[in-house]
Amino acid sequence: MPSLSEYRAKIEAMTDDELVKEVADAVWLSAYASNNPRSKYHEEVDAAHDECRRREKPWLYQRGWNKAYRSQGYEPSAADIEAAKESVS
Repeated sequence: MPSLSEYRAKIEAMTDDELVKEVADAVWLSAYASNNPRSKYHEEVDAAHDECRRREKPWLYQRGWNKAYRSQGYEPSAADIEAAKESVS
């Protein structure tokens, strides 16, 4: 099992699209492991969130979160959909 630092290095090397997929997977796994506060998936979600912030692209995290939410048959709120749009600076 990779360490958290190895995981951070892995996601740092990902493209934006790969990172969105990774966020979706990590969010889903973290939610699935909600009964285990020590699950590695919680740390991986935090690391993925940090990576999106490091890139100054918070919408990538929101896109992944929305994807995970939709995978369970739900529709994100209008605010969640808006937050997933790339901001133009």
